Amino acid sequence: MGDEATVDVFMRHLQVELEATESIADAVEREQRRRQLQTSLQEAMRFHAAHAERVRLGLDPTKVVRPQQRTVESEVRETMSTLASGTCEVCGSMLDPELDFCPACGAR
Repeated sequence: MGDEATVDVFMRHLQVELEATESIADAVEREQRRRQLQTSLQEAMRFHAAHAERVRLGLDPTKVVRPQQRTVESEVRETMSTLASGTCEVCGSMLDPELDFCPACGAR
């Protein structure tokens, strides 16, 4: 494997660091460091799974996808069409015409 940095190597590093938190004397500092490492490990695992899934589907996992530009006008149009339909596009609940969001799930 050599000096190649991979997500697997990073996750192993985080696990070793997590085990090393046992040596931190201060309980508050130890718990804070554990939370940081656990969160980092979870994110690395999510990334690894998403990358593997894209490869499995034959998609380029390194392709940069730009978010769609949203404007005030597009937001207003989307909200108006959602309200006009009477049901939430996210959860399917009935919408209140006096609200600009779904009372069930909060989607706009």
